[in-house]
Amino acid sequence: MVEGILSGLRYATRDDVYDPHDDTELLIEAVRAKPGEAALDLGCGAGLVGIQLRKLGARVVCSDLNESALRLARENAKRNNVDVMVARTDLTKGLRLGRFDVVAFNPPYLPTTPEERLSKPLNYAFDGGDDGLAPTNRFLDECQKDPPGRVFIIGSNLQGNGGVEQSAHDRGMRVRVACTKNLSWETLTVYDLSAEEAR
Repeated sequence: MVEGILSGLRYATRDDVYDPHDDTELLIEAVRAKPGEAALDLGCGAGLVGIQLRKLGARVVCSDLNESALRLARENAKRNNVDVMVARTDLTKGLRLGRFDVVAFNPPYLPTTPEERLSKPLNYAFDGGDDGLAPTNRFLDECQKDPPGRVFIIGSNLQGNGGVEQSAHDRGMRVRVACTKNLSWETLTVYDLSAEEAR
């Protein structure tokens, strides 16, 4: 276990949970919520985005398929003197997205061939399918059916087919760029989406 601080938030890591990185920090910087709003940190990993939303005053659910991530998110919330609810979900299965004012999602976005897939829970954090958009598109499809208030989602220029921006436009969503970060190997963007046009 490693301990650290990212964007002023204290955290610990586990070998079987995605470590907070540049994408996590960018999403923390971008998310917005008002006190009392219902917020979802989807695919929460170490839980830092959900913790930030809680510090902004939102009522937060951290969800992940990886049970170790949920335990870690709860522990990291205690490290930051906040409380969050946790829920084990396969993406949005069992969740009503429409009940959330804010959804934050750092999806698995790396283009991944079947040969590159890992046979352990950490695969959930990386495997974006052939074009890097498979989990993102599943999520956006659910947003069309049951629109949340606002969505903050990470995208990468490594994704194919026009990336998150094109996928959201294809589903009639309003798309704004919240912030961008250029790294040596990729460009990360947080998109601020609204399904208003899809309602």
